[in-house]
Amino acid sequence: MSTARRRATASVATLAATLVLLGCAAEREPVPSPTTIAPVDPIEQPRSEPGEIPDFVEGGTAEQNLDYFVFRLEALVAQEPQPSSRQLVDTLVAAGFDQAAMEVTADVTPLGSRTDSILVAVRLDEQCLIGQVVDGRAVTDVSDVLGTGECLVGRTLSIDW
Repeated sequence: MSTARRRATASVATLAATLVLLGCAAEREPVPSPTTIAPVDPIEQPRSEPGEIPDFVEGGTAEQNLDYFVFRLEALVAQEPQPSSRQLVDTLVAAGFDQAAMEVTADVTPLGSRTDSILVAVRLDEQCLIGQVVDGRAVTDVSDVLGTGECLVGRTLSIDW
């Protein structure tokens, strides 16, 4: 068999194998496109009656102080829809929470733009009250302390004022 004929045979064989593989790929089920997952609502809020001011339970658990935490954050956001990180911390300190047990994320990006949301957390024993202020509303939840001993993941501000 001549070299030209061998090359032609090899090319035909390669083309046939490619067509077979393409045919197999065409028979496969299409890969589903990603779907948007609807956000899950955190713990139902508020759990206290409208107009009722929840009590702060000094030395209490995160669950015992959740309603009070929600009440204080919602009151702040009603007055200031886009509070600063400092306003969040100062509001919670004035409400009785321990500043040393708090974490908060920045309200300004490294480029100087306002952030879309701010997270604030208060550690109470082995649980955390977590609050997020976004779009003029406060969303809250209770979660376990992370393995790091912190409540929030990522960079937080030093609360040194």
